[in-house]
Amino acid sequence: MKEIYYDTIEKFVEDIKKKIDGEVAIQKNENIIIIDNEEISYKEENVGLRSFSIPYFVEKQSIIEYKGNNELIKRKIKSICKAYTDKEIKAIEETMPILQKYSETRTENLKGIAIIWRDHFLEENVGLLNAFVRMGVEPKDILAIDKGDSTKHREEITETFKKLGYNVDVLDNTAVANDILLEDGKKLIKDFIDKRKDKKVVILDDGAIVSKILTLHSYDNVVAFVELTVTGLKRISDLKAEELSYPVLNVAKSKLKRFITYKEIANTIFTRTLELLGGEKLVGRTLIQLGYGDLGVVLAERYRQYGAKVIVIEPDVMKCIDAAEKGFITYRTLEEAVKDEKPFIIVGASGYNSISREVVEQLEDGTFVTSGATADLSIFRKMEKEGCKYLEIPRYGTQYIINGKRITVLGNGRSVNLFDSEAIPNRANDIFKASQLVVTDKIINGKENLNNKVELDIVDKWIDESEILELYYDLYFRKR
Repeated sequence: MKEIYYDTIEKFVEDIKKKIDGEVAIQKNENIIIIDNEEISYKEENVGLRSFSIPYFVEKQSIIEYKGNNELIKRKIKSICKAYTDKEIKAIEETMPILQKYSETRTENLKGIAIIWRDHFLEENVGLLNAFVRMGVEPKDILAIDKGDSTKHREEITETFKKLGYNVDVLDNTAVANDILLEDGKKLIKDFIDKRKDKKVVILDDGAIVSKILTLHSYDNVVAFVELTVTGLKRISDLKAEELSYPVLNVAKSKLKRFITYKEIANTIFTRTLELLGGEKLVGRTLIQLGYGDLGVVLAERYRQYGAKVIVIEPDVMKCIDAAEKGFITYRTLEEAVKDEKPFIIVGASGYNSISREVVEQLEDGTFVTSGATADLSIFRKMEKEGCKYLEIPRYGTQYIINGKRITVLGNGRSVNLFDSEAIPNRANDIFKASQLVVTDKIINGKENLNNKVELDIVDKWIDESEILELYYDLYFRKR
């Protein structure tokens, strides 16, 4: 096996000593490390950088090669090399100055608190969870749950979280429709909470899967949910009033996310779509966009500015009028649009099941489909189970043969901006991650009495009072 360690060999030996219960020696002149009489060869050279936040102070890396058969040593080497080094973690944190500043001035605010956090395994979230630790949360009291998307550095983030002492697991997006996965999730969350009865627990959830699980149980020490997505809010809105056992802090529709973060998300969907289209032409061709909400408003404009003929599908009549008055061709349903138009590509931005099998069967040979929200493309997974012929193309997408026609889904049927990508730059998403820290802080230390309902106004108030917006403005826009 051969792995790259993104630091010096001396640091690698330091790390391997922590992992291996045995003697470790270096023979520098022969470029060999000896662990329990097993030889590991190495060479130091510059091999390029892997992290999204460039650790500009890294001078060289080490290529580690082990030809033996000791499975324990193989696992330890892989774990050490996959995890971000201390320098890489520092580089991530330096690109998130708002998160860092807020947490460094409130080091006792979250002492005795436990966090259940479910989101994408992205570099920016190394910064977020480390900020919780700076504010007093013990690493062992953080449960980091991966949503299961194929993000570019998913393996690296997993090993990094383990290195930092967090509890790490996966609860895939498909759990919402999979009873077995939901049962696994229930056990995971129940075990974590039951072992921390002396601590207040705050849940930060991307998609309301944890929230769905916890509606079936009532824990005295769970104080609130923080919901990060509109899809999650839709799932919560489907609950009966008596099923909502905890306050829900609505960060998904906060002014900060609507006016700042959705622009960044739209940019990443747009650029990743263009990257995956490769040699295909988009300018002048017909693009149907599903949804004209906070994300869709920005995304439709982005595609139009690039030169695509953008058609907007929006069942909400007020939003549909808004799109029409901005010059977009509009329809209330996709079925209606596909009868009249011949799309080159369909892009989902609705957050709900918006494409039917009937629509897919009407598409022309060579049509592309993709989405910024997983729910939009759920029909394709269903068609796979029903026996539809398909071919997965690594790092590109899936091509389906439907009535003799080729329909290509760019990405893996989930959020395209997260497909083999880190998506939003860490420095850009710093402010949104800081808002989650602010809300968690205020849940614990604020003076407001929270009711078992979805709270939005209080979220905007907390963010405004925290001054993170002023800090963001001063960092990037105030003239010096």
